[in-house]
Amino acid sequence: MKNLLKNFVLLCLISCNTSAKENLNNETDEFPFSVINEKILFIGNSFTFYWNLPSLVEKMSIERGLNWDVSHFTVPSATLKVHWNNPDLKSLLESETFDHIIIQEHSSNILTNADGDSGFYFGQIKSIIPASTQIHFFSTWMYPSIEQFNIDNVEYPIEENIKEIIEGTATKLIPVGRAFKLFQDKYPQFNLLMEDDKHPNSNGSYLASCVIFSHLSAESSMNLSKRYKGVDNKGVDIYYSIVEDEVLTFLQQISDEVVF
Repeated sequence: MKNLLKNFVLLCLISCNTSAKENLNNETDEFPFSVINEKILFIGNSFTFYWNLPSLVEKMSIERGLNWDVSHFTVPSATLKVHWNNPDLKSLLESETFDHIIIQEHSSNILTNADGDSGFYFGQIKSIIPASTQIHFFSTWMYPSIEQFNIDNVEYPIEENIKEIIEGTATKLIPVGRAFKLFQDKYPQFNLLMEDDKHPNSNGSYLASCVIFSHLSAESSMNLSKRYKGVDNKGVDIYYSIVEDEVLTFLQQISDEVVF
């Protein structure tokens, strides 16, 4: 049991600064990936890679027979400025083509522009993405330490600022932050954040994964599995995320409410 827990925790916090493709298995059977319907890339920071969110989205697609090939380019605490100045990201975007790219900016920078204008650097990154790729902007959630920046007391301030950034473009907004607020208002007995009151816990990453999955697929997240697993390089099972039965349906219902 100790080894299982150790492997689970380690997996949840790895893959911090690379475009990582996981070796994924179904809960019971290995999936051969004989047909990959779409390639998806996440660009973000720890809000994206905590609890293996990209892998959860891929696993959900496999469960529904959509077979997405999901990878991520993530750096802890990164803003879009940091990503734009990273030659590895430019090299990746020049060498590979994706059907969908999901961009996630640092939450506080969306509100304050403390590390450069989010809209400017979004435009810079967008300029090197082919027009054939659908771009999505991952709207993150508010948390206690950034509430001070919501000076106009807007209900969804991050989402509203992102709408201004993407206005006039074909970029689509993914309302994860809206889902977090609705869930916390309706089910205050369940937490979505870690003890730092900032990063998502397993419930939070699962909810974000459901919203992103449904946004991309136009399919309900209802009845998706509560846990997904892969294997490490020694063939040992490792769980990417686990949510309890008592909260599973609530997470899926809120996801459907904000997407559909």
